[in-house]
Amino acid sequence: MTKLEIRDLTPAYGAEVSGLDPSTELDDEDIALLRKTFDERSLLLFRDLDIDAEYQAYLVKLMIGHDGPTGDGKDVDAADAFNVSNREDDGGAPYGKLLFHSDMMWAENPVHVLSLYGLELEPPVAPTVFTSSAQAWKTLPAELRSRVEGKHAVHATGQRERGKEPGGELLQPIRENQQSTTKPVGNAHPRTGDTLLYVCQMMTDNIVELPADESEELLEELFAHLYDKKITYSHDWRQGDLVLWDNMAMQHARLQVDKDGPVRTLRKVIAPKPNIKIEKPKFSKVS
Repeated sequence: MTKLEIRDLTPAYGAEVSGLDPSTELDDEDIALLRKTFDERSLLLFRDLDIDAEYQAYLVKLMIGHDGPTGDGKDVDAADAFNVSNREDDGGAPYGKLLFHSDMMWAENPVHVLSLYGLELEPPVAPTVFTSSAQAWKTLPAELRSRVEGKHAVHATGQRERGKEPGGELLQPIRENQQSTTKPVGNAHPRTGDTLLYVCQMMTDNIVELPADESEELLEELFAHLYDKKITYSHDWRQGDLVLWDNMAMQHARLQVDKDGPVRTLRKVIAPKPNIKIEKPKFSKVS
């Protein structure tokens, strides 16, 4: 029997889980604890793991009700696992800086769980920074909340040209087929029912009900609240780290990664598999 221990990463969200042994099957009590912690804390960190892509997929899918891998490798395919790396020609997001976002925010039904596992890392490693859309809504000042209630935002593929402060060049994913969706600014989480502050630097284009200049002004006020450094969590990667998080309740960003910089290869696994065809983007830098 695995004896899991839970430690909060920040007062509002995130938990470090210790005591996980990948060679030992999780029992019902362990699974219930992990799912409860995931729903309450939105992000789980495991240290010093030696795991393959199938076990990573098992943990990720466990959070949304799947009980275990098939054992024949069929739980993982190209859509489930790939590397985010500055050393692989086809590595996802191989260089540059990524603004805060939730993956596939431009889709009607984004993936629910994301995970990254430290495969090969050389210091200094660019951290991944997190914030909670759920906590941001709960703590939204009353005056700001009154201005966004009933409003909707458009989210689109690509990366908006925001956040051009010193510290890196924005990586621009280029797709032949652009996609977008419109969601309430106060958007309900599909599983927990929590209201989320559903706007982001990278993909949110505009607030539908406002003129362009007023829309951008309001978005910048929301971003200042969402990305206040007092409430973000910066994860400094070590080899063997596994971070999995609720893609709906959380947003993440990445500081500058250089093609010829220290090796940074993370294995990414998502769940559930998207029910739409996702075109693999090409990349360029926004100067």
